[in-house]
Amino acid sequence: MKVYFILGILFCSIGSYAQDIGRQILERELDRNHYDEVLRGVDSLYRIEGKSSDLLFYEGKANEGMLRYKAAYRCYSEWLERDSSDRDARLALARVAALAGRTMKAVDIYEQLAGEDSLDFFVNYQLARLYQQIGKTVRAIGIYDRLYQTDTTNVTLLKRIGDCYNRIGWSMNAVDHYLRAVCLDPEDGETVVKAVNLMMANTVLFPDFIGQSGPLVDTALIYSPRLNALKQLRGILYYLSRRYFDCETTFEELIAQGDSTRVNFKYLGLALFHMNRFKEAVVPLAIADSLFQDDWGNRLDPELSMRYGETLGKCRETEKAMKVLGEIERQMMPDTLMLYRLAFLRGNACEEVDKREQAVCHYWRAYKLKEDNKNIIYTLMSFHCGLWTVEGRRRQASEEEVSKSLFFHVLFLQKMKALSSGERHYFNGLSGDILRKELDELFFRQEATPVVVDPDGKKYTYSADEMRELIKP
Repeated sequence: MKVYFILGILFCSIGSYAQDIGRQILERELDRNHYDEVLRGVDSLYRIEGKSSDLLFYEGKANEGMLRYKAAYRCYSEWLERDSSDRDARLALARVAALAGRTMKAVDIYEQLAGEDSLDFFVNYQLARLYQQIGKTVRAIGIYDRLYQTDTTNVTLLKRIGDCYNRIGWSMNAVDHYLRAVCLDPEDGETVVKAVNLMMANTVLFPDFIGQSGPLVDTALIYSPRLNALKQLRGILYYLSRRYFDCETTFEELIAQGDSTRVNFKYLGLALFHMNRFKEAVVPLAIADSLFQDDWGNRLDPELSMRYGETLGKCRETEKAMKVLGEIERQMMPDTLMLYRLAFLRGNACEEVDKREQAVCHYWRAYKLKEDNKNIIYTLMSFHCGLWTVEGRRRQASEEEVSKSLFFHVLFLQKMKALSSGERHYFNGLSGDILRKELDELFFRQEATPVVVDPDGKKYTYSADEMRELIKP
């Protein structure tokens, strides 16, 4: 009997020893990230001894390592059911709940844990991060800020607070926290990019953003010379500072290095345009215009597209220019200001190839969309001076041609009359001389009511006295 008792104790010791060896093997395989081996080992031990908290932990950890978050969530849930007070089980379950898409479950657990220990940095940070993720941004700021008060050199917290303020539209606060983070870690080029982009997007709040941003970007480039986002910002700042040659060089280098993002082509094309190198600008602007379009062909950057259309006009590719500007017009209706600008650019494109009648039609349409624009009125008037400034033209012109040309001089003087004397255009004198000559012509023909005709064919009759009133300085 004593022999059987001793043998029983021996077998129990061997079994216990085998279990310990099995767990040591699981630990070793887990440390090596051999997750399949861990799962096979756990399965074998389940058959021998059944489920236990430590085996559920190993299974959950292996599944988590293999990105099987739902399986890990099941394991940790079973572990927690066996011991609802186990803090490690709750932390593990909260972690994989967030990864498995059960965000609110993770929030609930972290809220409980944070309530138990308000000084636990990890728990409170994870709770704030989830608040930020689900849109409870103000709550997240409160927790991040409380953690920051205990560690005022924590760059990650400063960036997180900056991200939160950015999300709720508090740009000044966001930039402030980003810049404080950069002061602590000047090598963090990505945070510099965030700060400068925010300043560029809020020029009213940051009127001197170019002066502020330049040194920040230059310093960040010392530490992160291969970060293309920083190089792009440097090029954009060159463009905004009108350093077009430096801008061209920057974006040409980026494109040559294989960075073919649409921003690079956009600013390369714009820099060439402003240096009046229109033929060189066409290709990068065309590429950028095609990249700034959605799946339905709608242009996402009308300003860029208009500049592309204008460049085509400058290169005398009038048909292409009209096509591009027409497509923008159809997309932008009923934006009156945009339609005005498109009509003006169409007129400009026609003027470049000396299609004056078509140019007048487009300029006239632009005027009707924005009648208070002095430049468009001057442009229309200047198109209709030749009858009187070119010798012999007036005698050869028909009455209809004279009436149409006179209309723009009358319109020009009417608009100029409403301005103060200091604002009046020097062409006032030329239009006044033209009307004076026409009044003399009427006097000799014994006619007292000159008739003018607008481009739409509408006739206007003025008395000689009304004409003289317009001529007065």
